[in-house]
Formats: sequence, structure tokens, C-alpha cells
Amino acid sequence: MLRERDDAHETSGRDAAAGPAERPVREIIRSYPLIDELLDARRGVFGGTEAEAVFQGYRSHAYHILNFARQWIEPSPEREEKIAIAAVFHDIAAWPDGNLDYLSPSADQAERYLDGIGRGDWKPEMRLMIEMHHKITAYRGAFREWVEPVRRADWCDVSFALMRFGLPRSFVREVRAEFPLTAFYPNHVYKLSLRWMLRHPLNPAPIFRW
Repeated sequence: MLRERDDAHETSGRDAAAGPAERPVREIIRSYPLIDELLDARRGVFGGTEAEAVFQGYRSHAYHILNFARQWIEPSPEREEKIAIAAVFHDIAAWPDGNLDYLSPSADQAERYLDGIGRGDWKPEMRLMIEMHHKITAYRGAFREWVEPVRRADWCDVSFALMRFGLPRSFVREVRAEFPLTAFYPNHVYKLSLRWMLRHPLNPAPIFRW
């Protein structure tokens, strides 16, 4: 289902919003108990005065990832579960310490969870789904069928839907309305990033991959 050529970043955004043609979409998943179960168990990491608002916003972001990424992945028994796990863990190690170098630690947490549920065979693609989700250009390596959809889904969200990779504007708008990001993005993420940059001027953006 993935196009061999991803124009979204390689053309400086020229056709990133919709791609060559808007694609048909699957219905919105409005409730997925695994996302809520995993996040509720980790609610305590979201500290500070905005803790609850940030938690709810990150939960919404996880639902955005699930709903967007599944549009590019063929149906399978494990599709939603695997995306949901990646969605929950992909940024999780940024808290509680404001750590912007969180990709590998987040993948480590996901791997421990997979070991605990007897899904250790998912660890190779899960690590890549998490560690490559901020890749600026299209991902073309191993497990591309899982990694690239998560990358696209995250960019769609953080770009305020300027990069939609063929998803209809109305669909993206409906998902974002169903799950508002509240204080999480952009406010909290921008503040977290600024604090990191001030503390680590020689390593200001460790999460990005070319």
C-alpha cells in the first residue's frame, strides 16, 4: 500500500499535503482499550502543573497515530495492536525528565513490554517504528511496511496536517477534532524542546534522522 516514492519531504512540501491523489480511508477508531490501558499505567510520568492536560493530549496523539498509520498498512490480525503499542511508546521516555534524546529509551520500554506479553518477535520492527518516526525523509529500510506509516502519521500530526501524504483533509480534521491535543502540542512540546536546547546547545535536536 505504500508508494515507492514519497514526495512529502523530497519536494520541500510541494505536494506533501495531499500527494498526487487523496486515498480512500478506513473508519475512525474512537476507542482502543490497549492504548488507554498502557497509558493509564504510565500516567504518573506526566508530571508538572499541566500533567493531566499533557497526558490527555498525548493520548490523543496516540489515537492520531493509530488512525493515520493504519491507512497505509494492509489488514492483518496484528495491525492495530502493533500500531497502538508503537503509538503509546514512541515518545514516552521524554517524561518525566524532559529528555529530548528519547527515541532509544522509548524503544527500550516498548521492548520490555513486548517481552512481557510474549511478543518478543515484534521487537525488531517496533524499535524501528519508534526510532525512525522523526526521520525527515522517507524510510526505505527493513520493515518499511510498518515503519513508514508511523513516520507519516507522526509528521501529519506535528505539521498541523500540512503533510497529509494523501489522506483526505476532511478525515484528518475529523480525527483531530475527535481527539484534541490540548496542552500537549504545540505548547508543551515546544517548551520541552526549548529547555532541552538551552541545556544541550551542542545537541539541540537529537530526535531527528535524515
